[in-house]
Amino acid sequence: MKNECEHWEPLLHEWLEDWLAESEHAAVEAHLKACPACCAKVAGWQAVGRALRELPRVAAPARRSPHTAPEPRGALRLALALCLPTALLVVAFRTSFSPPLTPVSPDAVAQTIARPFTAPVQTLWNRLQEVISSWTAS
Repeated sequence: MKNECEHWEPLLHEWLEDWLAESEHAAVEAHLKACPACCAKVAGWQAVGRALRELPRVAAPARRSPHTAPEPRGALRLALALCLPTALLVVAFRTSFSPPLTPVSPDAVAQTIARPFTAPVQTLWNRLQEVISSWTAS
């Protein structure tokens, strides 16, 4: 009987969906009357279908506008634009930077980053003022 049931199983699905021709439909019903295993299988499938239909309907999330999310390439370009000058300053002034291991305020981070550059920038600023004053004096 087991081999016969394997033959009928694909037809059981189609019988449940009412996709079979009348002759096949009658043959599946005759098999179901004679086979309690297939009858139980069909009853289980029907119970699952009823349970799925009884689940609450959930609305799909609203579709997001393509303009709400930033473009990944734009974020990458911004990151590169910010990293390159920082890397050049680090190389130019040959200072090492080690990030803090504990969270700190943004002001403390800015002061920590600016501290190694304060003296060289001040020297550069003073030199620029000297050059500008020499140009205006002549």
